[in-house]
Amino acid sequence: MSALAWSRRGAEEVWWWLSRTAGYGWRHKRLLLVGGWAVLSSWLLDLGWPWLPLLVVSPVLVLLVWERWWPVAFQVQVTDRLFRSRTRRWLRRRWASVMEACGLARRLPSNQSVQVPALVGLAWEGSQLVASPRLLTGQTVEDFEGAAERLRVALEANRLRVIADPAATGCRLVWSFGDPLAAAFAWPVPEDQAINLEWLTLGRTEDGQTWRLPLRVSTLVAGSTGAGKGSVLWGTVLSLAPAVRAGLVQLHGVDLKGGMELGLGKPLFTRYATDAGEAVIMLEEAVTACEERAKRLAGNSRLHAPTTDEPLIIFVIDELASLVAYLPDRDLLKRAEAALSRLLSIGRAPGFYVYAFLQDPRKETVRMRHLFTQSMGLRLRDREESAMVLGDGAVASGAACHKIHRSMPGVGYAVGEDGLIVKVRAGFVADDTIRATAARFPTPVQVPIVQAVPDEGEEAPAPAAARAPRKPRTSRRRTENVGADS
Repeated sequence: MSALAWSRRGAEEVWWWLSRTAGYGWRHKRLLLVGGWAVLSSWLLDLGWPWLPLLVVSPVLVLLVWERWWPVAFQVQVTDRLFRSRTRRWLRRRWASVMEACGLARRLPSNQSVQVPALVGLAWEGSQLVASPRLLTGQTVEDFEGAAERLRVALEANRLRVIADPAATGCRLVWSFGDPLAAAFAWPVPEDQAINLEWLTLGRTEDGQTWRLPLRVSTLVAGSTGAGKGSVLWGTVLSLAPAVRAGLVQLHGVDLKGGMELGLGKPLFTRYATDAGEAVIMLEEAVTACEERAKRLAGNSRLHAPTTDEPLIIFVIDELASLVAYLPDRDLLKRAEAALSRLLSIGRAPGFYVYAFLQDPRKETVRMRHLFTQSMGLRLRDREESAMVLGDGAVASGAACHKIHRSMPGVGYAVGEDGLIVKVRAGFVADDTIRATAARFPTPVQVPIVQAVPDEGEEAPAPAAARAPRKPRTSRRRTENVGADS
């Protein structure tokens, strides 16, 4: 065997021993630290003065060097552990006083003693402290939801969630410390990955997990200007891009801002409308196709299985209120509202879904809000708007869209069909990413929207005349008084 081979084998042997030793040391780092400290202490005690002060100084020096040169590891292994231990111990000791201060205790009139919900469990799950109280007789989960803000402030947490059990007879209190969603991130161009027709991958959750949204559910996303609706919209499109190219999904886009939002990804859309007339025709034709597909499925299946011949149809509507509330043509507005309501009502089983985005979630603006099975709220103006999108119960449980800071676009609260609320952040999608995705995953077919054109000699129907303002009512009592005076 040559010298080079011997040296290579020797290096491999040394590396094997070093890696095994390092691995063992990392797995048993606490034992090694304690053992090393014991050996050092006995050695210093044998040496006597003036080496004895090193017993106190050496651990401090080790911690200082650790924090200086490996700050992330020091934060995880020392600072965070101390904080969690201290917070858990503090809450366990002061549980009764916290319950009383937050209005969740009860004073018995017989002997003036105080009853508090018993603390059944208290443990850390990642960066979240989870407590399981046993409700007092007569208490409900809503009582804890009403005290959620006081409970959050008591522990100086970023957020508190009240999660009810399936029977709503108990709950868990989840305090979140720190903000894992503070850092923004961007989505790359999708890869040629396996096609998923059940879930959309849109971002991250506050638990540090991947945020996945059920695909086959009509979804309403509301947020103020600059709240990050575009991130959710384009995250949805990017997640569907491989299925679009395969012909299993068709995207139908509605952008009544002249195509300023959806125009960058136009090759991804099978149908594409930039004015109200085209959008209404597209919706009405989709309703007809949905009804025909439902008839074919009747007696054979209760849920459509997408194929290239009959793909999933996903409507992506940017600024929904422009289509169903702000159109000056009242006849066109009624047609749009009727077609969209019909599609939302019957579209799930045949495979027709609507993903709508808007700024103004008021009831008078979007009257079919209740037909969207899934909803998400980004930053909104006030508590009333948050409740309109997510419901009063969600806001009481901590889904405060109106408290999201302007510097955090894409952050919001999602409520699924199961009613669970999760705080999420959608990934940012750059213009170049949209263009590259559209070039890489174009739809195999694009269907133009044909508007009816009147024949020669036939006049186009006149637009509906605006209603004349109503005359002010005259009070009957005032009329009688005038007659009496005369």
